[in-house]
Amino acid sequence: MSDLRVWFEDYTRALFRSLPLLWTAAPKEMVFLVAVTLLQGFLPAISVWITKLVVDTVTTALTSGRELSYSILWPLVAGWVGALLLETLLYPWVFALQGNLNDKLMAHISLLLMGKADTFPDLSRFEDSQFYDELQLLQEQVSYKPLNLLENLVELGRSFVTLIVIVGLLIPLAFWIPLVIAIATIPQIVVSSQYGKAIWLTLFENSPQARRMEYYTSVMLTDTYAKEMRLFQLGSFFIGRYLQAFQSLHQSMRHLRGKQAFWSSSLAILSTLGNGFSFYWVVQKAFRGDFSPGSVLLFVQSLTYFQNNLERFIANWLDLFENILYMQQFFNFLDSPIPMPLSIPGEKVPTPIRSSITFEKVDFCYPDGRLALKDISFTLYPRQTVAIVGENGAGKTTLVKLLTRLYDPTTGSILVDGIDLRNLNLEQWRQQIAGVFQDFGHYALTLGENIALGNLAALERPDILRYAVEKADIAKLVDRFPTKGDTPLGKQFGGTELSGGQWQKLALARAFVRQEAQLLLLDEPTAALDPRSESDLYLRFIELTEGKTTILITHRLASVRMADRILVLKAGHLIEDGTHQELLQHGGEYTTLWNMQAQQYGISAQH
Repeated sequence: MSDLRVWFEDYTRALFRSLPLLWTAAPKEMVFLVAVTLLQGFLPAISVWITKLVVDTVTTALTSGRELSYSILWPLVAGWVGALLLETLLYPWVFALQGNLNDKLMAHISLLLMGKADTFPDLSRFEDSQFYDELQLLQEQVSYKPLNLLENLVELGRSFVTLIVIVGLLIPLAFWIPLVIAIATIPQIVVSSQYGKAIWLTLFENSPQARRMEYYTSVMLTDTYAKEMRLFQLGSFFIGRYLQAFQSLHQSMRHLRGKQAFWSSSLAILSTLGNGFSFYWVVQKAFRGDFSPGSVLLFVQSLTYFQNNLERFIANWLDLFENILYMQQFFNFLDSPIPMPLSIPGEKVPTPIRSSITFEKVDFCYPDGRLALKDISFTLYPRQTVAIVGENGAGKTTLVKLLTRLYDPTTGSILVDGIDLRNLNLEQWRQQIAGVFQDFGHYALTLGENIALGNLAALERPDILRYAVEKADIAKLVDRFPTKGDTPLGKQFGGTELSGGQWQKLALARAFVRQEAQLLLLDEPTAALDPRSESDLYLRFIELTEGKTTILITHRLASVRMADRILVLKAGHLIEDGTHQELLQHGGEYTTLWNMQAQQYGISAQH
C-alpha cells in the first residue's frame, strides 16, 4: 500500500508539473483549448436531454390525443440540431489548435533539453553510458510524447466533463447506477496503470538495446559506412545484430503487454456486468410505469455515453500514465545536478598569463574507473610551444581535456599564475583557449558559420573571418565557391561535402578565428592533411603560433622538432621532458619512437 501511495504521489507530482509546461509553451492556445474542451464535454449531455424532452413531448401528445405543439417541438429540434452542428464544427478547429500547441510544446521541451545539456560544463555526463540511455529516450520520443500528452489531457478533460454531466442526468433516475459502474471499473484502471509502469520501466532498462538497434540501422543507412559495408559484405552481419537486439527488447515487452491485456479485458467484465444489471433494473421500472419513454431513452443513451466515455477515459488515462512516466524522466533530467563544482563568479583569468601554467601531481581517472594520468607534474611558460608525444592511450588528449577543464583532476591541481584552475571563471578561461580537437566537428552550416563557431563575433566581422581563412590556408577553397562563405556544407541539408583534409583546415580556421586566445591547443592537427599541406602548415608553424602558448599533440615526430619542449607520456605517466636534442641524447622512450619513424621515413636518426 505504501508503494502504491508513493507511486500515486510521484505520478500526481509529475502530472501537475507538466501542466504549466503547456501554459508556458502556448498560453493563448491553452485558454481557447480548455474552453472548447469544456464545451465539447457538455454537448453529448445536452443532446441526450433534448432528445428526452422531444420523446416525452411527442408521447404525451399521442397518448392524450392532443395536437402536437410545434411552438414547443421546434425549439427542441433546433437545439438538438444546433448541439450536433456545434460538435461537428468544433472538431476541425480543435485538431488545428492541438497541432499548433503541440508544435510549440515540442519546441519548448526540446529547448529545455538543450538548455539543460548546455549547463553541463564538463564531459562526465556525455561520456556516461547511462546518461546516453536516458537522453536516448528523451530525445527520440520528444517528437511525439508531448503530442500524446496533450491529446491525452484533452481527451481526459472532455471525457471527464461528459461523465460528470451524464452522472447528473442519471442521478434523478437512480443515484447508485453511475456509482456501481465506476466502482466496477476501478480495478481495471489500477491494474492497467501498474502494468503500464512496468512496461515503461522495462523499456527504460532495455534502452541500451534500443540504442544498439538505432546504431545498427544508422550503419546500414548512412553514407559513413557505405564503402566498407559493400566491400566487406557486412549487410547480413549488422541485420543479424539488429534482430538480436530487437528480440531481446521485444520478448520483455511482449510478455508484459500480454499480461496487461489479459487482466484489463478480464476486469472489464465487471464493468459490463454493472451495465447489464443497471439496464435490467431500468427496463423493469419502465414496465411498471415508473419511468416515461423519454426517461428510458435518456437512460439508454446516457448509459451508452457513460460507458463509452469511461472506456475512453481509462484508455487515455493509461496512455497519459505512460506519457507522464516520460515526463518524470524529463523532469529528473532537468533536476539532475551539475557534476562539476563551479566557482561563481570565480576569479578573473590573468590576461595575459605572466608566470606559468603548472600541473602539480595530477592524477585522473575516468568515471568508469580507468586510470588515464598518474602523478603528472610540469610547467608551461607563456608563449612557449610544447609538444606532447606518446603511444595511443598514453593520456595525451586527456591532459588537454584537463587543461580546458572539460574534466577536473581526480587529485592534484592545475595552477594558472598560482591560482587553482577550479577557482577561475570558467567562461573567461575557455575564451582564452583556441584549439583543434582530434575529433573536430563537421557542422551542417555554411562555410563561414563553420569557421565563426570559434568566435561568433566573426559572423558580423568579415575581416576576422578572412584573417582566419588566410591563416588556415583555405582562401582558395573559399573563393572557389560562387557564394564563398555562404556556401552550405554537409550532406544533411543538401550542402557541399568537403574532403577530410578540407574539413581539418576548416577546423584550424575555427581555432585561428579566436584571435585573442592565449592558448592554442592542436590535437593531431594534420591527421587528415596531405603531405604538401602538412609540410606547408609546419613551415608556417612559428608564424601561426606567434604570441600564444601552444600545445601540439601528434604522432608524427618529425613535426615536433620546432617545439621548445617535448613531453613524453607512457601509460599515463610523464616519463621524459626536454628538447628534441636533449631527449635523443637521453636515449629513452622518445629516442625509440624517433628511430622507428626515422627508419620509416628515411630521416637521419641524429636530427
